Amino acid sequence: MEIKSQCLSERALISMRAFIKKLAFLSFLFWCVSISGNSQQVPSYNYTTVDGLPNNAIRSLFVDSRGIVWIGTENGLSKFENGRFKNFFETDGLAFNSCWAIAEDKNGNLWFGSYGGGVSVFDGKKFRVFTQKDGLADNRIRHFYPYEDKMLIGTEDGVSVADLQTFQITSIPSTIRGNDLNYTAGFFEYENKIFYSTYRSGSFELRLKGGSYEAVKVNDWLPIYSFFTKENQLFLSDKGSIQQLSIDQFLKGEKPTQSFGQSIVWGHLNGVNQEDYLIAASLFSKDGGVFLLDKGQMKDVGEWLGVDSKFILAGAVNQKRKMLYLGSQDKGLYQIRLDDVITYNSFEEREVKGIAGDGDILAILSQDGLQIQKKEGSFAEVYSKDFKKVQSEFYQKFPHKIPKHLDGFFELDPAIPAEEIEYYELHKEGESWWVNTNVGIFEMSLEGRIRTYLPVHAYSIGFTPDGLLLETNPYAGVRIYSNPGNFEYTYFEPELSNTPLQIAKVVKGDQRTYLASVFHGLYHWDGQSFFSYKNEGLWKESKFKTMHSLGNGILLLGTEFGDLYQVQVHPKFEILKKWPKEDLLGSSILFIEEYKGVIFIGTELGLHILEEGELRFWSEEKGVFNRIFKTAKRIEDKLYVGLDEGYYIINLPELIAKEYPPIELVITDLKINGKAIDQENFRWFAYQNSRLNLGAEENSLSIRFQPKANLSNGRLRYHYRIKPGAEWTEFSEDALIELPYLPAGSYQLEVQVQDLFSGKITSNQLLRFDIARPYYLQWWFFLLMAVLLSGIFFVIYKVRLNQIRSESSLKQRIVEIKLEALQSQMNPHFIFNAINSIQYYILKKETKQALSYLGKFSKLIRSTLDQSSQALITLEDEINYLRQYIEVENIRMDNRVKWSIEGDALERKQDLKIPPMIIQPLVENVFNHAFSVDHPNPELLVQYEILSKNQILCTVKDNGEGIKAKKGSSHQSKGMEMIREKLSLLPGYTEQSVEFVSSKKGTEVRVIIFCG
Repeated sequence: MEIKSQCLSERALISMRAFIKKLAFLSFLFWCVSISGNSQQVPSYNYTTVDGLPNNAIRSLFVDSRGIVWIGTENGLSKFENGRFKNFFETDGLAFNSCWAIAEDKNGNLWFGSYGGGVSVFDGKKFRVFTQKDGLADNRIRHFYPYEDKMLIGTEDGVSVADLQTFQITSIPSTIRGNDLNYTAGFFEYENKIFYSTYRSGSFELRLKGGSYEAVKVNDWLPIYSFFTKENQLFLSDKGSIQQLSIDQFLKGEKPTQSFGQSIVWGHLNGVNQEDYLIAASLFSKDGGVFLLDKGQMKDVGEWLGVDSKFILAGAVNQKRKMLYLGSQDKGLYQIRLDDVITYNSFEEREVKGIAGDGDILAILSQDGLQIQKKEGSFAEVYSKDFKKVQSEFYQKFPHKIPKHLDGFFELDPAIPAEEIEYYELHKEGESWWVNTNVGIFEMSLEGRIRTYLPVHAYSIGFTPDGLLLETNPYAGVRIYSNPGNFEYTYFEPELSNTPLQIAKVVKGDQRTYLASVFHGLYHWDGQSFFSYKNEGLWKESKFKTMHSLGNGILLLGTEFGDLYQVQVHPKFEILKKWPKEDLLGSSILFIEEYKGVIFIGTELGLHILEEGELRFWSEEKGVFNRIFKTAKRIEDKLYVGLDEGYYIINLPELIAKEYPPIELVITDLKINGKAIDQENFRWFAYQNSRLNLGAEENSLSIRFQPKANLSNGRLRYHYRIKPGAEWTEFSEDALIELPYLPAGSYQLEVQVQDLFSGKITSNQLLRFDIARPYYLQWWFFLLMAVLLSGIFFVIYKVRLNQIRSESSLKQRIVEIKLEALQSQMNPHFIFNAINSIQYYILKKETKQALSYLGKFSKLIRSTLDQSSQALITLEDEINYLRQYIEVENIRMDNRVKWSIEGDALERKQDLKIPPMIIQPLVENVFNHAFSVDHPNPELLVQYEILSKNQILCTVKDNGEGIKAKKGSSHQSKGMEMIREKLSLLPGYTEQSVEFVSSKKGTEVRVIIFCG
């Protein structure tokens, strides 16, 4: 009993809180309904097969923990998210196309019950099907109920219990009766016990503890189509009514004693303010629909919610988004806003021309006249015929008071019939309504009685700060009426430079009245005179369409081309801020209103909200702003927006107080090179991997994404970049990113989503991915190519080196052959000269000298034979050879020649190698040609000097007569020719390798010889 008392006290507290919320909601609802006899409703939208539903007959609805709406129809299951449908059928793994029940278990799996095919369990990736073969009592599913670690399954005949871990299904035999009157009507819990009811077999307690399950009957009451509990009360749906009794009474077997309502109620929904919605559909009559349960009564709210179907079988509420979903048997799905932000009054589909009033009274001007609504519920109508009657009577009774067009009045046609009266504006000034039309200006009492008529045609009127009527003529100036009833006024002619012309809007301020012109800029009236801001040089802007006063000398003005200005006009003029038309969606500013510092701007595309520098945009969406704005007026904390058909009422505190969490994006579709990736990478329709590794050929991506939460408040725009620090793309409303032919590298796809409704921008790191380099840019390919090229280069090098070596060997051999040939030519020449010398001694009969000469000659011949077969000899051998030769030749000259061999090369004579017998012909020429017989002191100098590492200079110098001085100077020794030829075969030879300098004082021959 203590536990029960405590539960009751907690329930009482919860009930009190719920009652307060409910009372506030119902007060708002019934006030809205009571102020007008016209059709009034919250924003709603009806989705059908035209919008993507698989079937218009909806049997079940469910909002899961992810905010996704699931719709079970008689032919297919549908997922509804972000305004889009995705349908599932048997071909997608569903057990059966009909779906009569939906639930979610504690593990987040979804259970879909078909009528004839069993159960389908969806884990976010795939469906698993369970039928009677798996233990179900019946394949026709009516209800699910998550209970502890089980899922209770109510079928057409019996109850089954599914284990959430093993998915093992066990049916309770005592619940199966083998007839169609035993279908499960639902489950409920009370005092830690679980109960269920059937259509015509009674109600039972389910005992699920222990190894076996059983059902124990607690009440025989029938029929029960459905039921719901509220606090400690049980409401049973009967045919045509609801039976009510306490749960304790019911469990004792007692029968209901209270009855109310109509139709057959199939479900109960808790609204966002704890209000109770009942959904109903009769079998044979049209008395169903959606109802509000209040004080034991079912109030039909179908018109208020915009639901015209009388056969509602399913419903669900998204508490977070404050959205109600209703499924009909004949007209598809209804989506209804329950956030108290906006309501719609059809106003008999009349076009609203003007709105005025205060917290106690409201006046709506339409093409049919003026309707006055009081808060307590009464209303009055002033029709066009009433205005026409007053106008006609005035023209009949007071023809002398009719103003003339020539007097500066805008032309008025008194013959216009009532149905052609054009209404321009509605004003509330003091205790009067003022309406300006094309047949005149009318003043009425707050109850709607016409007090004053002015036969003046004016598009725009207004009032001075002291309450005087101000009438504008587009082309002929302004009149301020001190006594409209007597037609007394002050006229300001158009010829005056500051007289306002072509006025579009008149606004009364605290100390001034402001006038905005379509062509001539801004004016004001200060009680004494008019002032033109353009003509006085303060502000050149000249084209305005609308204006609003914020007080304290601050105005908001909308230009003809869509710019918005905030200006300080008193005490000193200053442009405080400008919003260019690019900042506002829409080309025209239709109205401007303000509430507690928040500015509301209406354009043809929706409502802009400016708050503390933040710009929000409430755009046209399903059920909201799908009509044309005509006028607007803030009255206390509500903004009334007149439309081409009816008007909206916007609850400004609710709108301003709405919270806007950051928007998280998920990838719903990913294609690589045009091919969708494996669905195993997705769960709950979102891509699960945060990083993607792609091959070099996989360089074109197509990425579709969407908000994770189920959003539909307004427009979302996106832009992205693929690397940090890169430029952002332009904003787009398309949630698709195409990335074709990306180069190799690492990428980080970042998407910013701009929620125009909240004015906030949220960044999302959507995907990281790497595209591998092509194989020809991989490090291993560079290494392989380096090795391959090195190998090719090495092979080419070796082949070429061998070729060069072969060519060099061949050339060397040719040189050697030529040298040998030359040497073979030089040896006979030398022998020829030596024999001549021996012959000379013999002829002179100098036998001793001939023998001595012959001995030296034989040594010389031996040295010549040794050197003639060698390509190179040491410088020492060459000098020794020359010494032997000079001695032989000098004997022939009677040893008169003084000779010497010297030079710095002699220090390295054993290291340096030169070709043999190069200098010998030059020495031979000296002995043969340089000295005459009577030369007094012949001298010969052979000098070796090192020029470089591979070159030595050999100088042969004598003090003879010189080559040119000798007779027959044209003679050139054959030996000299052989020297040149031999030197030309050696490296480094040029024409300057052998030089002759000859004079009367002697001859000098310089020879540059290659040395090794």
